[in-house]
Amino acid sequence: MTRFRCGIVLIFLSLLALQSLTFGQSKEDVLLNYSYTGSGKPGVSGREFMEVMKHREVQRVLLDIAAAPRSQVFLDEALKGTGVTPGDLQALGLIRTDGDRYLLAFSLYTRADLDKIRAVAEVEGKTLAAALLAHRSEIEEILTRDPLPGVDWRAVAYFVLGCASLDWDGLNLTVEKGYRTVPKEGTYLPEALQPGGGGSVRGLYWGSHSMHAPIAFTSFGDHYSQPRNALPDLLWYLDLNAPEPLKSHLIDAADALIRRRAGMMMLALRDSDKNRTQLAAAAGVTEEEAEKLLTLLAQLNYIRVVDDRYRAIVPVLTERDAPMVKQLRRIGHEVMVEWFAKHYEILCQKLGDLTPVRYDVPLSDGFYRVWHYVFGIANRELVAAGLLADPYDPERSFKGFIPAVYQLEVVQGPL
Repeated sequence: MTRFRCGIVLIFLSLLALQSLTFGQSKEDVLLNYSYTGSGKPGVSGREFMEVMKHREVQRVLLDIAAAPRSQVFLDEALKGTGVTPGDLQALGLIRTDGDRYLLAFSLYTRADLDKIRAVAEVEGKTLAAALLAHRSEIEEILTRDPLPGVDWRAVAYFVLGCASLDWDGLNLTVEKGYRTVPKEGTYLPEALQPGGGGSVRGLYWGSHSMHAPIAFTSFGDHYSQPRNALPDLLWYLDLNAPEPLKSHLIDAADALIRRRAGMMMLALRDSDKNRTQLAAAAGVTEEEAEKLLTLLAQLNYIRVVDDRYRAIVPVLTERDAPMVKQLRRIGHEVMVEWFAKHYEILCQKLGDLTPVRYDVPLSDGFYRVWHYVFGIANRELVAAGLLADPYDPERSFKGFIPAVYQLEVVQGPL
């Protein structure tokens, strides 16, 4: 796995938390939203963590411990009837002992913590946006040299700078600098969030849903707009009334065929508008088969018909765009390196009173959350400044996100 690919795996796994998913509970039962990265080993892994966290009593006890250290007697009584013991929670790395008291041992953010992170990020995210806007003329010149026909260059900037740079490259940079913990092989890193904190996420552009193969699809936006009628999201929702394993095999086959053939058509539209015959040839399908895929892409608003030919209207990046993408990513990387040099210690000082940090849990264990608020707010500010396209523009059929289709090596290469 390349460094970039490792980062994407972690991003994908952590989407569980960003979307506030829990399992086996109704909304009114949820005290905590929880997720993990990494894998762990039998008995001490993400799977065991997810099972234990299904118990409302466990969630309640962890919130109680977050508020103040608790005794063995308190935990035994609170966990009665769950089959979960304080030893189980300790083995999973959720609590630790200090004398005769149990303390929090992982990144559990209360509503107050999330509000604090949001308040700090509102300040620091704007400084990050300002640092990028200082390069505005250079960025705009790069983007307008060889624009995609029918695609606003600001939409390309939104994907390359907002997603590939601030999100993906930024997450990799936080690991390189030691600011963010990544679980080692055979370990896992749990996290829990108390619902209701951190303010509205509308307009915080921080979430990439990606299917990475040689022809790749991403939808990038906030988590206010769900579900996303885009690729790969719609392929993830596929369901069939068939027995397993046939059901999974059918879904995988449909996914692969749609993604590959539709992706080949989209890449063929990077250079110019094309007719159905040309697109069928590009995808290696019959014209009748091509028509079905083109109808799908039109309904998704990835393409439109112009003078009996098809035109891409979402960002499409091919080898032709590799120099442009690399130049923009380099600008983003240099800005982030300089920004962290000036602002990382400030972040640590401002967030020194977060609940996990007060219990000596490293800020790096939860820095994924912090960075998402910082760059999500930076992206919001860049949209407001007009450097990035506005996902909520009234002219857009999809709201809150922008999709992109690209050759993977165009955005995953080293800087």
